[in-house]
Amino acid sequence: MLGLATATSASAHVVYEDQEVWSNSDSSKCQYTYAEVSHGGRGGYTKTQGHAGQNGSGIGGCIFPYERPAGNLNVGYQYMKYDGSEWYVCKEYMSGFYNSTKTSILTISWDFGVAPPCGGGYYATKGGSALYYGGTWYGGNVPIWSGSHYIEP
Repeated sequence: MLGLATATSASAHVVYEDQEVWSNSDSSKCQYTYAEVSHGGRGGYTKTQGHAGQNGSGIGGCIFPYERPAGNLNVGYQYMKYDGSEWYVCKEYMSGFYNSTKTSILTISWDFGVAPPCGGGYYATKGGSALYYGGTWYGGNVPIWSGSHYIEP
């Protein structure tokens, strides 16, 4: 008997995506969004980070780091659940979470404890982040999908 096991987004303990969502014209400044979903305390966990000038690993083609004054970074998330035919919003915090001090990284996260908020099944984080630069907000219209993860009932 031969068995084959592979790691996929759905079977990994922590599933995430980290992508550049904005860069200025000479690529000296940029914004990355990191979206994650995992088991957390068993009932699910969501995390979104905005990284100005870098990605989550500290590797990026832009300056490192690009510190922004208070109120110049923003993050939010939608915690999505698959109902068997489509994804829907189970929980969300999109009303705006802003940095209160000068920083290049802003994180919003939530551990749903021991029970998934919308019952067992596949969950994902749809995260967004933005930075204020030169009088305009950038990056916020590019949501990043974490990939999906199964949370037991």
